[in-house]
Amino acid sequence: MINRSPSPSGKFAVIYQSLYLANLLLLPGVFFLVLLYYFKQFKQQKKINGEHAKNSSGNNEVWLRNLGIAKIHLIRSIQLSVLAGLLLAVIPSLVIYFSAELQTSIMVGLVYFVTLHAGFVLLGMFNLARAMANKLPIF
Repeated sequence: MINRSPSPSGKFAVIYQSLYLANLLLLPGVFFLVLLYYFKQFKQQKKINGEHAKNSSGNNEVWLRNLGIAKIHLIRSIQLSVLAGLLLAVIPSLVIYFSAELQTSIMVGLVYFVTLHAGFVLLGMFNLARAMANKLPIF
């Protein structure tokens, strides 16, 4: 068994993917706001480190290496959350609202929602496993 300490990037990647799953399963919207907060912190950190990089080029290289995988997992988690929000909430509600057959559209909408939600959860679990293995997300 190999004993290696996880990198800070790997820890943050796991946190971001866990927040994506929590957004789907526990409190939709609340954990999406937490993801956006982390993205805002990432942008501010990037700006601060970008100013330091003008003074010393080595500092920026170390910072990018430490946050490489986590940065990608954060962006992918936000992208998947937005896509899931559109496909799971907005589109079914529009279809049900504009449908002539209300009962049929509700039934089809429920089947659509459950199937697509399960797909997004499985994709999130797969990306979480890849984050734990310090690999890039699939989507």
